Amino acid sequence: MLARCHVIARRFEDLRAWQAGRVFKLGIYDLIETSPLSEDDRLVAQLREASASAVSHVSEGFGRFDPLDFARFVKMAKASVVECKNHLVDAVDRGHISEEIRKEHTQRAETALAEMGGLLDYLQSPEAKKNAERIRQARFERRRHRQDSKPSVSNSEPRSRN
Repeated sequence: MLARCHVIARRFEDLRAWQAGRVFKLGIYDLIETSPLSEDDRLVAQLREASASAVSHVSEGFGRFDPLDFARFVKMAKASVVECKNHLVDAVDRGHISEEIRKEHTQRAETALAEMGGLLDYLQSPEAKKNAERIRQARFERRRHRQDSKPSVSNSEPRSRN
């Protein structure tokens, strides 16, 4: 089990799950540009799309500001990484990459999956729900304070109607 980080992520880029997913994605991008795999347009497209969608799902979920909705997107991100793992096996089966190269990329995938799993555990916890409610309440209070501190503009002269 991964140790939970109690630092509040202010941007999706702060999330270890997103960071690990990006490392995996960039490794896939490098692989599909520099190996014989680059000539298999369909498999390249599948790998590119699935690896990119993993980090996209994490970032989109972060933007939802709701732990359970975010968790749903993290599950989709994990599924995209698992899909990539399958495509890497397919690349070996087609003779595009070696088993050793597949294992290297699979290790990055496993790291991303572990980070995403840790994030998912947190998002589904009572602690996440409590923290989200606390943040929503603080935002509400800040908005209310801004509204209360705005000077009221009154126009003593009535507007004329034409």
